[in-house]
Amino acid sequence: MEIMILCSLISTFLLCCPLTGAMALAIDSLPKQFLIFGGNGMIGSATVERLLKAAKEHDHIAVVNRGNWYWDTGFTIKPFVRHIQCDRSVRLESCKDLSDFVAKAPYIDAVVDFSAYSPHSIAEALDLLEGKAKLYVYISSDSVYEVCNKNHTDLSKEEDAVRPPSETEREKLSGSDDYGNRKLKCEETLRLYRKEKNGPPFISLRLPDVVGPRDNTHRWWIYQLWMKLEEFLEKPVSVPSSFSDKKLSLVFVNDVADMIVTLLENTPADSLDEAFNLAIAEKPTLLDLLTKMKERLNLTKSDIIVDKKSEAIRLYPSVYKGAVDISKAKKILNWEPTEWSVVVDKTVKFYESAIKDVYFSDQRNTVIQTIQTHFTSKPYNVVRGLRSVYGLSFAEPKDEL
Repeated sequence: MEIMILCSLISTFLLCCPLTGAMALAIDSLPKQFLIFGGNGMIGSATVERLLKAAKEHDHIAVVNRGNWYWDTGFTIKPFVRHIQCDRSVRLESCKDLSDFVAKAPYIDAVVDFSAYSPHSIAEALDLLEGKAKLYVYISSDSVYEVCNKNHTDLSKEEDAVRPPSETEREKLSGSDDYGNRKLKCEETLRLYRKEKNGPPFISLRLPDVVGPRDNTHRWWIYQLWMKLEEFLEKPVSVPSSFSDKKLSLVFVNDVADMIVTLLENTPADSLDEAFNLAIAEKPTLLDLLTKMKERLNLTKSDIIVDKKSEAIRLYPSVYKGAVDISKAKKILNWEPTEWSVVVDKTVKFYESAIKDVYFSDQRNTVIQTIQTHFTSKPYNVVRGLRSVYGLSFAEPKDEL
């Protein structure tokens, strides 16, 4: 009887006054399950690096991609995650390792999707997960506004992502920007599953052109090398006149990665089932961007030309409907982007270092070949420039016998 009374008292005490020691430790030690689609590209690798730093010993991070490890991710990420090789252009159900991972996981704390470019990819992932995911973070694009009924010239807000009521107009816009159309369809599929098929809560992050280290589009690095080698090339650094004073949105890769990890650790309730524009606060023009880049490179010899030719080279921006409004992200997500001048400084330093980094030889060679192909009719002048400016040595060309 005394034992029963004692047990009852202990139970009552635990209910009223839960322990903060062992009980909290047990909760904190529960392994978290993260499923990352992509994780080897620019934003994905930066995000996984941060997840690895924040992860506890028994947390599980599964990275699903085709097995291409870009830049230095083959040794900074691959050895520390569960890599599931899978091509999303093939049916997901044929990826046995992925099916096994999902089947064995009692739940998945968060899915972060960097690699869905069609609604079919989203639908397949959600069908495979079968309600196990607690959160789905989808990396979308400001290109969605290109296929929508935006009827003003102000900054694009999240609520502008509404397709025209006319089917003819929808088809016209979708045909002019297939990428934006497919990214918006992915968002629409997430919303459909959430509403009608018990899909997980989701957050869509709409990103403008992303700048920073490890960019697989190489756009920033091409501009930077164009500036450094300008005296060895036939094309002076220029911007098209139609974009010389057009404000554009950019976002820093590190800010995006930090934001994603923050959302996984502490998701605001009012962020669920919502889309957010993420961008730096400043809205430079392309001319501003290149001018700031040139300042950081300490180049003063020549001015950047405003080119009126229709074939003038332009690598930014990738959209035509202008910059985006970030007030919603600031209010709900506490979005605090890095200052533009710091973004430029860090990005310039990375690519100035990358030109000599042995781990980045593939990316360096791609950028050099681009410069040789599109900026001069004398490719060997680029080799001379690289030797003169960076001290890089290449084999001398030999005459044919």
